[in-house]
Amino acid sequence: MIYSKSFIKTLRETPRGAQSLNQILLERGSFISQIGSGIFAYLPLGLKVAEKLEQIIRENLEKIGVQEVSLPLLHPAELWKRSGRFQEIGEELVKISTEKTDEFVLAMTHEEVITEIAKIKIQTDEDLPLILGQISKKIRNEVRPRGGLIRLKEFQMQDAYSFHVTEEELEKTFQDFIKAYQAIFERVGLEAVLVEADPGMMGGSASEEFMLINPAGEDKIFSCPKCVKAYNNDVAPADKKCPADHEQLAEKRAIELAHVFKLGSKYSEKLGLNYHDKNGQEKPVLMGCYGLGLDRLMGAIVEGSHDEKGIIWPKEVAPAEVYLIDLEGSRGQEIYDQLVEEEVEVLFDDREVSPGIKFADADLLGIPYRIVISKNTLKENKVELKRRNSPDSRLIEIDKISLEIK
Repeated sequence: MIYSKSFIKTLRETPRGAQSLNQILLERGSFISQIGSGIFAYLPLGLKVAEKLEQIIRENLEKIGVQEVSLPLLHPAELWKRSGRFQEIGEELVKISTEKTDEFVLAMTHEEVITEIAKIKIQTDEDLPLILGQISKKIRNEVRPRGGLIRLKEFQMQDAYSFHVTEEELEKTFQDFIKAYQAIFERVGLEAVLVEADPGMMGGSASEEFMLINPAGEDKIFSCPKCVKAYNNDVAPADKKCPADHEQLAEKRAIELAHVFKLGSKYSEKLGLNYHDKNGQEKPVLMGCYGLGLDRLMGAIVEGSHDEKGIIWPKEVAPAEVYLIDLEGSRGQEIYDQLVEEEVEVLFDDREVSPGIKFADADLLGIPYRIVISKNTLKENKVELKRRNSPDSRLIEIDKISLEIK
């Protein structure tokens, strides 16, 4: 990327109306732009981060057998009426009626649609287990969107659905998703806590959430200092004592990152998803569902990884690996071309502005490495290399830059 040709316009001041730290830094860094309350556009830098997050998620879910599909955002209301959720869910569910009296809902989740689709494949117990998943838009009419990317009206979600014959199969897939989500969070530098939760509108026998303990979180969790068991506010014991060892539970603020559910036969019974066992007997399919919010994940990374100067992206999801600054004005393009040839992702700040502005933008954007070319460094055929999360810099030879980065 060449800065002067890129869609980047950084801000020095806090954007109007922005209160949460992740929104402030992401808008100031030209990653996102607010279109309305709870509605954001991803700009080129933000989209690069989002695409890298998606790739990490896909890599980990493919390992546990998730087959990717793409499901519609517009659902016939009849499906939701059959499941009972058309009436059960309040104003958060967006309902649409046309002049021909056709009724639709905008997807806030996809249990009803995926259950209908699964009938195409599932006939006997030999067709199970099966896992289908996607990364797609969801719509939820939040009355009070807040927290920047934490709670939105329109959001990007990874959601997957599993289908089983036995509770043992369901439990195995449930645990597979827990391990996959743990691997995803570790990859992006987040220490997420697994918390017992209420299934809520999703229904089913059990659910657990991944929470990031952070003062910016809108959820309360209660954790035991002795056995490390944790509960969300809906299922925590009334006396706030650990059921296992009776220790006083510690209250903390947290950001919900992902949620896993054992749905059982709730949707399969209502929507008629059955299989025939080896004796020819028809039985309802057991189901699980698993969701991770991508917008929340990006917001949580910023909330957990920043300083007073700006964002500090983990290398795995940063919009580029290197922020290149040429103070000397002669070899910047040459070194940029060299790094691109060596498959290093570079943002080359070629603007005719002061060094201070370039350094400030490098810190704000949070790209992992900053390289500075100056007359002094070129005397030794070297450049200055500095990690975003380190106060120290050092000189390295120009032909060894990509080796250092990789």
